[in-house]
Amino acid sequence: MLKDAAEEDVLLDRLLAYDAELTKLDGGDGCVLVCPGLQGRIFCLIGDELIHRLDIAALESPSPTEFNNLGGNSLWPAPEGGPFAFNYPPDGGPWRVQKAIGEDAATLVYRDDTTAVMEKRIDLTNRKGVQIEILYRRAVSVPTPEPPLQEFDLAGLTYRTEDSFEPLGSYATNEVLLAPWSLEQFPGAEGVLAFCKVRRPETAVNEDFYGRPEGRIAFGQGHFTFALGGQDRHQIGVRVASAPEYIGALDANRSMLMLRRTEPQRGVYFNIADNDQADGPYSAADCYSMFNGGALGFFELETVGAMQVAGEYVAASTLVSETILLKGRMEELLRYLAERESLRLNIDAL
Repeated sequence: MLKDAAEEDVLLDRLLAYDAELTKLDGGDGCVLVCPGLQGRIFCLIGDELIHRLDIAALESPSPTEFNNLGGNSLWPAPEGGPFAFNYPPDGGPWRVQKAIGEDAATLVYRDDTTAVMEKRIDLTNRKGVQIEILYRRAVSVPTPEPPLQEFDLAGLTYRTEDSFEPLGSYATNEVLLAPWSLEQFPGAEGVLAFCKVRRPETAVNEDFYGRPEGRIAFGQGHFTFALGGQDRHQIGVRVASAPEYIGALDANRSMLMLRRTEPQRGVYFNIADNDQADGPYSAADCYSMFNGGALGFFELETVGAMQVAGEYVAASTLVSETILLKGRMEELLRYLAERESLRLNIDAL
């Protein structure tokens, strides 16, 4: 689990060829790669192993017409669908990713030993045809000191993001909904068990995305699980009203544990789903989401912020998220969950 400097340098050299501003923050048993030139994405390594999904083919030979989904941890504007959608054009065209999110580079505006900050001014148009200008900002940091793991036979890394959208004009809430949405993407599907620690699991799950993931949701004491895999794509949300503590995933194939947490915020949570939102934009209020890519071979653990308002206008919103990444034997990962995170998982679904 120790770093192999040669292996790490090969990856860094490869990424630096496409992002001269790439910044490495060392922490724990690995590092965080902050990538302004890759649309503000974040990637992590434990030792010499890349933990996030990175689509090398799309990086080296990007499509001139399709969205190049490189992976990593990326920041998106919510909502994706519905009448205020950022992923559907006003003319009724198909799903798309706007250039400001899918192509435009950010700029590194601050860097020290533990923190890197990226910014870019972006222009977006929502489904209503309203054009807005926003300051996109990501502050990425590693804790000092790193949370100790001495009592566990695990390698690990923790990092934190403060993701914000600041409107650079006056936009009324009857024309624009806007909140930051962090999508953290990992390779795999079969053999991955996603989960959420939540006080009221039976009422926590929002299945109104792509249809009900039949047979994949199970409820336990103070948590629910979501068995990933299969050919179909599925997405679920976790209702902020259910007081969730964190979401995560246990990957039996890579012997890895990923955890994400964000504190519920004051503000307006709305429906982020990629569908028509037949019951309206306020028909759901989720602070987490999980995406099962199925045949695509990747999954996402997502944190969702609340829209802030000033009177009848959209105000600056910030989403604070923490990610913990751990690698080691399955029994140690399960012991960590039980002893550090007060969650005992039944892994029969793996």
